[in-house]
Amino acid sequence: MAAQACPTPNSSSAHVKGPSAPFGSYRSSTRFLPVTFENDEPRYNSTISNHHQHFYTLRQQCLSEGRLFEDPDFPATDASIGMPKFINVRWKRPKELTPTARFFIDGASRLDICQGALNDCWLLTAATNLTSHPWLFRRVLPGDNSFREEQQYAGAFHFRFWEFGQWVEVVIDDRLPTDATGKLLFGRSANGDEYWSALLEKAYAKFYGSYGALDGGTAREAMQDLTGGLTEFYQPKKMADGQEDQLWDILRSGSEMGSLFACNLKSDPTGENVATKEGLLRGHSYSITKVCSIPGLVSGSDDIRLLRIRNPWGTGIEWNGRWSDKSREWKSLNQAERKRVGLTVENDGEFWIELVDFMKHFDRLEVCHLSPELHSIEEDGAGDRTSSTRRYRWELSALDGQWIRDTTAGGNISFLDTFPLNPQYTIHVQDGTTGSGVVIALMQKYRRADSLPSLTIGFTVYRVTVEDLRQKPVPREFFQHHDHAIVGGSIFINAREISCRLTLDAGLYLVIPSTFEPGEEGDYLLRIFTARGNTLCENDATLCFGTLDDRITEQGKFFDTPRWALLANAFYNRAEGDKQLLNTASLCDILWEQFFRPNVPKRPQPKQQTSGGSSPWRKFYSCVLQLCACFWIQSAVRKSRRAGEPIVQEDQAHRGELERIVKLLMGRIADGQDTIGYEQYRTIARDVYQWESVFRLYDMDGSGTLDRRELRHALRSSGFNTNNRILCRLQRLMVELNRPQIELIEYVLCAAECRHAIGESYNEEFGEIIAGF
Repeated sequence: MAAQACPTPNSSSAHVKGPSAPFGSYRSSTRFLPVTFENDEPRYNSTISNHHQHFYTLRQQCLSEGRLFEDPDFPATDASIGMPKFINVRWKRPKELTPTARFFIDGASRLDICQGALNDCWLLTAATNLTSHPWLFRRVLPGDNSFREEQQYAGAFHFRFWEFGQWVEVVIDDRLPTDATGKLLFGRSANGDEYWSALLEKAYAKFYGSYGALDGGTAREAMQDLTGGLTEFYQPKKMADGQEDQLWDILRSGSEMGSLFACNLKSDPTGENVATKEGLLRGHSYSITKVCSIPGLVSGSDDIRLLRIRNPWGTGIEWNGRWSDKSREWKSLNQAERKRVGLTVENDGEFWIELVDFMKHFDRLEVCHLSPELHSIEEDGAGDRTSSTRRYRWELSALDGQWIRDTTAGGNISFLDTFPLNPQYTIHVQDGTTGSGVVIALMQKYRRADSLPSLTIGFTVYRVTVEDLRQKPVPREFFQHHDHAIVGGSIFINAREISCRLTLDAGLYLVIPSTFEPGEEGDYLLRIFTARGNTLCENDATLCFGTLDDRITEQGKFFDTPRWALLANAFYNRAEGDKQLLNTASLCDILWEQFFRPNVPKRPQPKQQTSGGSSPWRKFYSCVLQLCACFWIQSAVRKSRRAGEPIVQEDQAHRGELERIVKLLMGRIADGQDTIGYEQYRTIARDVYQWESVFRLYDMDGSGTLDRRELRHALRSSGFNTNNRILCRLQRLMVELNRPQIELIEYVLCAAECRHAIGESYNEEFGEIIAGF
């Protein structure tokens, strides 16, 4: 079956406007088992979650039960294919296709990888590059994968990929999609008995949800998933005028540092892999597998700069220009020089090309620099990583974040009213450092796995002073008057990752990552690579307790109001035992009846006197009001609620919210107990009453709801100084609850969650102080 076109998406073009995709649920953890490495040995969390598949556990279960593994998370069905054009797919295990099936035959080679009917040349290009790093290859493809019975074959295999800051393990079974003739539909090895490349492709398809999810992409995305490295891209054609030396330095130094390279030509308007007259395929991804120079053919001339390039198809059309397989240029080299370079004259999809011709024909060069977390690389020819290594000079800092509508999704600097809403980060380039190299990389998360188009993203970098950072986050006024402080930034592009190299002097810098348009929602990872140590910090408001809004405290003392009389009466009606204790269920009932239950009229409260003493007549008047309020409101409750009916039958949708509120309120004052006394009840009732008062204050139109944009201000009036992380968490909670507007019960939940988060942060700081002593 002929390989088909591998169109490169618009991710390499400049800003492309488009509608913002609806934002999905917040991912608090990966779907796959996290794994860390110590001296390149994998380490798994000792407490494995039930929803994570563990390879060794699954394999042992299958061996003990005498069966072959069938993956329930990625079944042999059309859903796993994810492309309707493939019909009558038959899933076969390698041993059903070739009884002599092997995982590896004579190790792994770049020539093992051949593309099938899937447009994933971008993935196969990255896998080709990975074979040149044996120790990293073993990280992605563990050495205990095997079809041999003596090595505990159970139809299960495992692979590892880098997912937004951490490595995860993906477990699959070995059932592979074939056509009606029993031929593999997708990737395969040049040797029909070898299956590592086909199984790697299946694991990557599971990683993103289906084979169809791999239909088109960029090589730098896959190279990053296989290494955790930093990606960049260049446009060779635009560097042809006088920048040949610069591009060669990028290729040569990157090759020495172990970087991975891929390249391609722009797609043909038809979307097909149309070949140029020189034998290069448009819209197709190639891997650069070697960079070297040879002496000039004429005595005294400059060295000739050559690149070895491979087509993942494995066979077919190849470059036919200078230094192609059978070109006359090779005849000028002696046999020893050909052997040193590594020339092979075969129809294997691999060819050599001179740098000047590369810059003339190729539109894009994609680079993945291995992450500094990998610590070291092999020297050329070193088979054992520990035998000869070189240290990276880059140091890495990383933080993740979210763009949330009406909270942190402010758009680019053109939208000055909302731009300051974006998350802010500071970089401190150490004193005594002049011209320090810094690479800033912004990566959006989960878009391919969620079948969402990439957002158009970028970032801006400002030079700032300590005085500029005195107010956190930096306010709008700074951005209005400090255009001159911009020292760099990226273009805005709809790619998964955008990066920018800067040379910065010692000092403070402010980084603002954003989407192009305001209100576009998504998750991201911000990484900073520096030649020397750096400090990357969020420039956000301090999460702490503040003061209650004066407009709330001026309403008078809560315990002198008719509302409290009603609440006190509710406590004594439901408290049990000699000690008059209230259990959790009864507290839920009271809060529901007195605060949250819809359609229960609340008698307007008389204005409270804020000055002067309390005369006997005023006390008598207050008591009468309290008694009247008790009878009037309880009568309204009885008319709308059958005696003894549980609250969960009245409004099932709010049950989880109310239970969470009570849990947070009880957790703060009940010291682990599931009952509270009168004084503790007073505290809870006062808190909820104050939050209700704030809610009414901001519900200016009397609709019974708040707009999500008002949440930050309402929480501040409730005495909570929030930061972006807490606000994003609360807004995510509203999304999960499907609440476009915030009702009273949701606001009280937000306030309780906010206070809990502040208390937790205080406990962590206190713990660190104690640990310091």
